[in-house]
Formats: sequence, structure tokens, C-alpha cells
Amino acid sequence: MICFALLAHENEPALRQQIRNLRRFNPNAFIVLYNGGSDRSFGKEVCQSEHVLYCPYSRPLRRGRTGRFFYDVMRWLEDMRIPYEYLVYTEYDVMFIHDGFEAFLNHHMEGYDCLVEALKTEKTPHKSNWTTALGMWKEWGLWQPFFQSHHFYGTFNPMQVYRHSLVRSMIARVNKPMLEEILAKTDVFALGEILYMTLAMQCGARCQEYPSKNRQCFRYRPNIALQEIQHASQKSEVMFAHPVKDESVRAWISAL
Repeated sequence: MICFALLAHENEPALRQQIRNLRRFNPNAFIVLYNGGSDRSFGKEVCQSEHVLYCPYSRPLRRGRTGRFFYDVMRWLEDMRIPYEYLVYTEYDVMFIHDGFEAFLNHHMEGYDCLVEALKTEKTPHKSNWTTALGMWKEWGLWQPFFQSHHFYGTFNPMQVYRHSLVRSMIARVNKPMLEEILAKTDVFALGEILYMTLAMQCGARCQEYPSKNRQCFRYRPNIALQEIQHASQKSEVMFAHPVKDESVRAWISAL
């Protein structure tokens, strides 16, 4: 079973639209909403009416500094002993256009523990041109005692997938008081692109990358255009798109 960990903080109609999209194309999955905004009532009525779990460990997060959300969801799922097979890092601007994601995971994760857009290894600060890595190297004196390593790993935030067995190992490896202290101080942009991949690799994870044909509408920027998503809808191997932010594109996908 898939669990989508969904980060959102505003626009409840768009949240409801996305939840229905996730559920339509992944009928056997369940969703956990993490409210990263300052309005603590955000999403609660939607969760109740749409039968979505609300993560009580939610807290206000700064823009671009949302890295702890996935960790909080992981902890809560473990504390509540909620079963699942795959945990997926999902953001508000991911939408599906084809079904088959669970079968896709069963196939492509056979023999693997995690699936990501791209796996990066960072070993030398002066050779890096990746913004997130540069932020981590700048704070390496803070993070190195936690990772207990001379290097770290990274990937793209959305649609990171981890087996439950790996999540358990990652949580067990974490020095929780130390991590909380660091999270209160860190200013690393898009920390989730480094934290989880590094913990996974340190647990001996076997990592797989998404096949290129499945990534035709999967990128950082620019936003997915309407013509682009219409073209992708003719290709069954393109199951989801990111970033889907334009209302016309979201509406067209919702009408599929």
C-alpha cells in the first residue's frame, strides 16, 4: 500500500482538488496531510470530508525551509503503527494523469529500497554548483556531527519513495535530540533533498532512479503548460507531472 505524505499550507479548494486527483489514480493508497502553514485549522475540514489523515505533528514552516515535514510524518506513522509499503514525498504541485503507479513501484523497486528522480553524491564543496548542497556545505560544521560522514547525498524533493522497512531503519538511526537542535538552527534551502537520501544511503539502501520516459513532465521549473500535459496524457508511461501550478492545467487534469 502507498502512503502519500502531502505538504500544503493554503488554498483548501486546490488541496481538495489534489487529494481527489491522488485518490482517483491511486485508489488503494492513503494520504497524510502535513499543514506547514500558520493557520492551524487549515485542511482539517478537508481531511474529515475527504477521509484523509491529518498529521498532528504539523507545524508552521518557512518557505523553502520545509525539510522536516517528511521526518515528522515518518515519526507519526511509526508512533501510530500505521502499516504501508511505500512512503511517497508529495507536494501541492504534483498531479497524476495516469493510473498504474502502485504496479510501477512494485516493478521498478523490486530489489530496491527507494526510488528518486536522480541520486547525487556531494564530496567536495568547491566543485558543487547545486544550491541546496552549497547551503549544506556552508553549515557542514553543524550537520557533520549528525551525519558522522565526510560527504552526503541528494535528490529532487517531490516523489521520493521509500519502503517502510527502510523508513524504520532511518528513524532508528536518527539521534532525535541532536536532529531537533539542528532543525531549530539550520537555514539549508530544500533540506529534504539531502536529509532523507543521506540517511537512506547510510542505512545501506539500494536506490533506483525513475526511468527517463517517466520523467517527461517531472522537473523543478518552468511550470507544466497545458499543451504539454495534453501531449503527455497520450503517453501511459507518464503517470504524474510536476510542477502543476496553473489553474487551467489543474482544471484540465481534474476533468480527465
